Amino acid sequence: MGTKRLRRAGLAFAGLAAAVAILGAACSSDDEQQQSAAEQPQQEQQQQQAMQAEQPQQEQQQAMQAEQQEEQQTVAEAQQHDDQQDQQDHEQDQHDHEQDQQHQHQQQQQAMQAEPKDPIVFSDLNWTSSEVQTRVVAYIVEHGYGYPTELVAGDTVSLWAGLTNNDTHVTLEIWPAQQPWIDDLDEGVIELLGDSLDENWEGWVVPQYVKDANPGLVSVFDLPDYQDLFVTADSRGKARFVGCIAGWACELVNLNKVTAYELEDVVDVVDPGSGAALFADLEGAYARGDNWLGYIWGPTKPTATLDLYRLEEPEWSEECWNGDQGCAYPSSEVRIAVNTSLVDRAPDVIEFLRAWDYTAAEQIDTEIWMGDNDETPDAGAIWYLQNKDAWMSRVPAEVAERVVAALADEG
Repeated sequence: MGTKRLRRAGLAFAGLAAAVAILGAACSSDDEQQQSAAEQPQQEQQQQQAMQAEQPQQEQQQAMQAEQQEEQQTVAEAQQHDDQQDQQDHEQDQHDHEQDQQHQHQQQQQAMQAEPKDPIVFSDLNWTSSEVQTRVVAYIVEHGYGYPTELVAGDTVSLWAGLTNNDTHVTLEIWPAQQPWIDDLDEGVIELLGDSLDENWEGWVVPQYVKDANPGLVSVFDLPDYQDLFVTADSRGKARFVGCIAGWACELVNLNKVTAYELEDVVDVVDPGSGAALFADLEGAYARGDNWLGYIWGPTKPTATLDLYRLEEPEWSEECWNGDQGCAYPSSEVRIAVNTSLVDRAPDVIEFLRAWDYTAAEQIDTEIWMGDNDETPDAGAIWYLQNKDAWMSRVPAEVAERVVAALADEG
């Protein structure tokens, strides 16, 4: 009985404790809710205050960004303005330069027209390379430098006399090895200015196919054994030898060689009449496959386009050359010579001639074009000036411009 009462009392106490706990929890929850409800306006107020505090900073940043953008735009506009100004200044400078050039050109043209100049007379030697380059140089001198020009035709001997007598003023191909009289000339009569061609060679030749068919034909001393190969109807039973043109220095040299090699009864020396005829004689025989013997020099169109064999001769020496000339031709430098009267009255032309060059490649290309088109040296000179630009580097720019302008009227 007593035990039951204790149990009921314990249960009642436990229930009471649970109720108290529940009531405490409820009260705690209400307090938290009340506290949370009380804190929420405060947090919102703090957030608003924070946002209000941040707003001026954002506005300040935006203002700074706007200011920076404005400064950048100002700098870009200033740079663009400077660039435009620089471009305008450059265009103005270019325009002024072009006007200055035109003015100088006009002044030069007026000066050339206002001051008549005495003609410059060129020696017109009668072989192709000389005929062409003489016309090329004369064209440049006349149209580029404003000097009237004249050409006097002739051969080595006659035009040498003309140069020393001041009848001609410029000879573009002097071959010192064949013109020993240069050394005997009084000082101050002519002046050698430089080279006009690449180094040349001269000799006696046969087509290579003749040599191949006759292996024993090696040197000039073998000609008596092969004389019959070259006999023609008009060679009087001797071997026909096509030599130099009358008036060329090599005409006498070849005759001296015939004597020195004791070939007077072996070869009949023929004068072809002109340099062009000499080339045509060789090229015609070669095209037909005929035997041919004669003199030739190079570089020339025939030596560049035909396969030729050069007959051996004793080695050149100064003693031999000053004696009977029974030896090989020396390698030849081809020089430009002027009468000294030209030096003072045409210093610009003298400077041009000192710089002049007519290379083997240019020479041969022009001669091949002439042969292929059956054209004259006059046409060859114009073709060279219109199709080869190397000559422009040998004259001042304004001279080249005047020459090109003249060439435009040539068609």
